[in-house]
Amino acid sequence: MSTAPTETASSALPPLPLAGAAPREIRAALHPEYRDAFDHDYQAALAEAGRSLDLAGVHDTVEHWRRRSWITRDRQEHRRIVRRAVELLTGHQPPEDEPVLVTEARL
Repeated sequence: MSTAPTETASSALPPLPLAGAAPREIRAALHPEYRDAFDHDYQAALAEAGRSLDLAGVHDTVEHWRRRSWITRDRQEHRRIVRRAVELLTGHQPPEDEPVLVTEARL
C-alpha cells in the first residue's frame, strides 16, 4: 500500500497518499467537496488517453489531485491561505461567509 500512516486514530482522516498512489486512494483522501471535480478531471484524462494513446495526462491529473489532497488536508489553514492569496492578488478580502471553492475560483 502506498499511503502514509494516519495522523492519529482519533483524527478520522484518511491516510495521505504518497507518490504512486492509486487513483482510488487519492480520491478517498480528498475532502468530499473535491471528489466530483476529481472524478471529472480523471474521466477526462482517461478519455483523452484513449484518443491519444498517451497516459501522460492521466499521470499528471492523478499527481495534481494527490498533491491537492495534501494541500487541503487542514481545512482551516487551507481556507486561510486561499483567502490571503485572493486578498494579495485583488487588494480586497473575500466575504467571510464565501465558500472556499468560490474563493479558490478567484485565483
